[in-house]
Amino acid sequence: MKETALKKLITNRHKLFGTDGIRGTPGAYPLTNEMLATIASSLAQHLLTTRTDRLKQRVVIGKDTRMSGENIEKILSDNIRAYGIDVLLTGTITTPGLAYFVKELKADAGIMISASHNKATDNGIKFFNNKGYKFSEAEEEDVEDIVFTDMVLKPRQTCHRHKGSLIRVKDAHVKYADFLISTVNGLNLKGLTVALDCAYGAASPFAKIVFSRLGARVIAIHDKPSGHNINEGGAIAPSILKELVLKTKADIGVAVDGDGDRGILVDDQGQVVDGDCTIAIVARYLAKNNKLPKNTVVGTVMSNYGLKACLKESGVDIICTNVGDKYVLEALLNNNLSLGGEQSGHIIFLDYLSTPDGLLTALKVLQVMKATGQALSDLCKCMTKYPQILVNVKVKERRPFEQMAVVHEKLTQFNNRLRDEGRILLRYSGTELLARVMVEGRDKTMIEDMANSLATEIQQEIGI
Repeated sequence: MKETALKKLITNRHKLFGTDGIRGTPGAYPLTNEMLATIASSLAQHLLTTRTDRLKQRVVIGKDTRMSGENIEKILSDNIRAYGIDVLLTGTITTPGLAYFVKELKADAGIMISASHNKATDNGIKFFNNKGYKFSEAEEEDVEDIVFTDMVLKPRQTCHRHKGSLIRVKDAHVKYADFLISTVNGLNLKGLTVALDCAYGAASPFAKIVFSRLGARVIAIHDKPSGHNINEGGAIAPSILKELVLKTKADIGVAVDGDGDRGILVDDQGQVVDGDCTIAIVARYLAKNNKLPKNTVVGTVMSNYGLKACLKESGVDIICTNVGDKYVLEALLNNNLSLGGEQSGHIIFLDYLSTPDGLLTALKVLQVMKATGQALSDLCKCMTKYPQILVNVKVKERRPFEQMAVVHEKLTQFNNRLRDEGRILLRYSGTELLARVMVEGRDKTMIEDMANSLATEIQQEIGI
């Protein structure tokens, strides 16, 4: 390999994994066919050196509805099987569905082929360990080390082991729907209308079945994927669902994203219910019925101040983590808790799944609605959100904000003005070259001015 190519690989060494797996455009680094083959081989080597208690390793692979998923699936499965590891294919399944099957099928790892809420031309891969947890940073680093050791220090060796088997999981959709229904044993939704937006994503084949089997009248949209239309509507554009709820007089609207792990709800009055409000509703109900461990939930640094105030009234504490459901999961496990999530709609119910599931979130809220006899719009009144402004700035690099003198100066000045009546959060996206400026406080005009001022300074320093 030429020296310039070596330098390029070493430069990209820490850019393979983002906050949620590996993402990009198929055909371009890091999702070229050659790189995908190397990543698959590296995962196989990782398993052979860490799962030595198994005579035969197994990897489950699932995918969302993107057209590029089939080619990626074939490359991954072929190169993993070359190491004597069996590969089980679920076909189209949600990310939480893939995590479920890793445990259910007693596999050593799982791979979800998806770019989640990103556009249809993107794709990605997420790794899960044998417990159904997303790979930890240490596990990702181990795979990454093998990738770059193979590519930079030595040519990849041809594996001479007996090739692993390729097994297709039969009726994966039915089995996962059965599991979701089992989480709300005895729930009867007869008389309720559910408006459902599947975003042309991985939940499309079975989402409607889940609610219908529980007795609900279901009106579904965006549930006929073409491979090119994923994430049209859905959780990232709930205004479409809002119109459907009002038009059909539905009791609840449920919107998921492309890989089904995000759930955004719409109440019977057409108001969008985000993850913070969902956590507030479920946490208060569980706490009242002595079913919330330690009367504590997990949120993130993006959780609205209104959530904290609402929970405090019910005697519930909140632990805040970095943004990313894998950090929420880590906090849940470390503190022996069961409920946590993000404002974006990624909610983890750890008693049932180790990863967020938008359909499970909806089922749990419906369970509270039925138990209390309250409409979703009434349940939402428990929380008053602080105004929150989020501005994204396209950037050419991720330079530490404290190294930008004017940005740092304004940040200090604005924080002093807000004091205990709000907050400012500056961070970079883990999957895109974006700087995110979030300002929260009681005075909407003031926080808008602060957010735009900070965004302008960042734009001038490192913007595209």
